[in-house]
Amino acid sequence: MNRTEMRTETRFENLQFRENLKRSLATKLNLTELYSGKQTIRNEKGWRDNEISIDYIWIVNISRSFVGWGGLVTIKFEESHFRKINNPEKLVQGIFLYDGKGEITAFYFEEQTKEFNDPIFNIQNLELFTANKGITLDGVFYEYEIIATNIHTCITVNNPNNNNWKFWENEIWKLGNRLSQESKNNEMMVLFK
Repeated sequence: MNRTEMRTETRFENLQFRENLKRSLATKLNLTELYSGKQTIRNEKGWRDNEISIDYIWIVNISRSFVGWGGLVTIKFEESHFRKINNPEKLVQGIFLYDGKGEITAFYFEEQTKEFNDPIFNIQNLELFTANKGITLDGVFYEYEIIATNIHTCITVNNPNNNNWKFWENEIWKLGNRLSQESKNNEMMVLFK
């Protein structure tokens, strides 16, 4: 196998891994898939139980050298109505651990229905070409995926060290720290220590 074939295979495996992880997250949240827009929620017989609407989703997968793998997910639901069901506007924020195949091994989430606190949503000025000019062998690897109306993008970054990326990283760690403490899961707490 030549280098080009190896790179192609690696990219395909990474895509397959991310899709497995998203499918696993969706299952944990009782969703069919993770995408923005309207979603039909069906029961075990395949009948429609509800219809919801998702404004945006962001997911950050984190790999820490010599520590482990985990991540954060935020989903912003829009207010919607289905038959007699009123679905309130809400923000779901979660923390998870995963294995090498993209299966969730531990999951904790919280819902906010009044005042939403999503500092990551408000970060608008990440520098896409200057996250880190140095060599990054060890440390923290992030895979940041954003899913919203008319946009679906994934950014990978190792040990970001410019001001805007450091601000983003600090907000990720604050949220991860808070959720890991609330989860009372030791592995989650170690990941965000």
